[in-house]
Amino acid sequence: MAILIRDCTAITMGDPLVRRGVSIAIEDGKISKISENPQDFEGTHFDTVLDGKNKLVLPGFVNAHTHLAMVLLRGYSDDRNLQEWLEQEIWPAERKLTEDDVYWASLVGIAEMIRSGTTTFCDMYFFMDAVAQAVKESGLRAVLSYGIIAPQPGEKAQRELSVTEKFLREWHNGAEGRIRVAVGPHAPYTCCDEVWRDARALALQYNTIIHTHLQETLAEVNESFRRYQKSPTERLEALGVFEAPTVAAHGVHLRDSDVATLARRGVGLAHCPTSNLKLGSGIAPVKRYKQMGLRVGIGTDGAASNNNLDMLEELRLAALLAKRDDPTALPAAEALQMATQSGAQILGLEGVGHLAEGAEADIMLVNTSGAHWQPGHNPVSDLVYAAQASDVETVLVAGRIVMKEKEILTFDEERAKANVRALSAKYRKL
Repeated sequence: MAILIRDCTAITMGDPLVRRGVSIAIEDGKISKISENPQDFEGTHFDTVLDGKNKLVLPGFVNAHTHLAMVLLRGYSDDRNLQEWLEQEIWPAERKLTEDDVYWASLVGIAEMIRSGTTTFCDMYFFMDAVAQAVKESGLRAVLSYGIIAPQPGEKAQRELSVTEKFLREWHNGAEGRIRVAVGPHAPYTCCDEVWRDARALALQYNTIIHTHLQETLAEVNESFRRYQKSPTERLEALGVFEAPTVAAHGVHLRDSDVATLARRGVGLAHCPTSNLKLGSGIAPVKRYKQMGLRVGIGTDGAASNNNLDMLEELRLAALLAKRDDPTALPAAEALQMATQSGAQILGLEGVGHLAEGAEADIMLVNTSGAHWQPGHNPVSDLVYAAQASDVETVLVAGRIVMKEKEILTFDEERAKANVRALSAKYRKL
């Protein structure tokens, strides 16, 4: 299908960053032409023409870390620290999960992400075949991993690794290439050394990434020193884990030596400021990390600890937190890059996160006619500091329109929401 977005203002994430009065042609899932000259599009038949008047066009957000189906536990447990929240509330609730629960919750989470401009996400959870099926139907792009929890070697650890390898065989590069499968050991404190070594081997064998949590809390770091006489980063480095491409979520409590190791190894960090604040884990010093060469994207984490999947809200919070003692620390354009191009890069996704000829047509159209967009001095500033998720009007992934004028086209959103409301009864505490 050939699509033309006509006469818009585009944020390209390239040079120049902003182009006004351009049209964008899309063919075979990719951007084929970006030009200010209408004559460049003559002679081409377009199946669909989208009017770009009063629209800001930019690459879709890349949510670098989430647990999609946890929308089912939104509001289930709040106002606790991470370990209490996980061990006393979330893990017991997750033992009730079924494949059906995860499928419908994933569709609701996908709807929420589409409506706030996300076109790619990196997920870790359980019943991942159900998540993959939801992604396939929805048209989104995703990096998916089964969350391996195996603190001791043995039969359970081997089962967890077997589930991961089966998922890799069945879904890696699936859904016309929109789905990649990662290897997902949950965290250093939930996986033993043998599992980490095997996870590394699987990632290298299947040419994919490792997706994990790392140094989210100070308690985690202190416990690692007590048990291993090493930080979690030092332990994983000693095990050879970072020989495989790795994305680590949170990284709130990284020492300079940890940051230097991660930067040298090319590890990507998924910064999740809302979840870290809400769980009282702290604030990752992103300015220092970036200055030391660490690659940083932005993630929402799951809706049980955020409590939404709105990447626009997340990138704004990331920018504002970085400025708490230095207003120049994370400019609007840099925060936006973290939420788009940098996120794609740390996930190993080529052609995603920017607007350029030959790039993937993962695009959002944002309506700028609202009062909060006026007078419109700087579209990048307006997007990062003033826009609302409800301004997102149309979303394309791989050149396919998945939402047009706020109507999701690829699945029945109302049915998904109704099913999640019904399924939630078995988790309800109040």
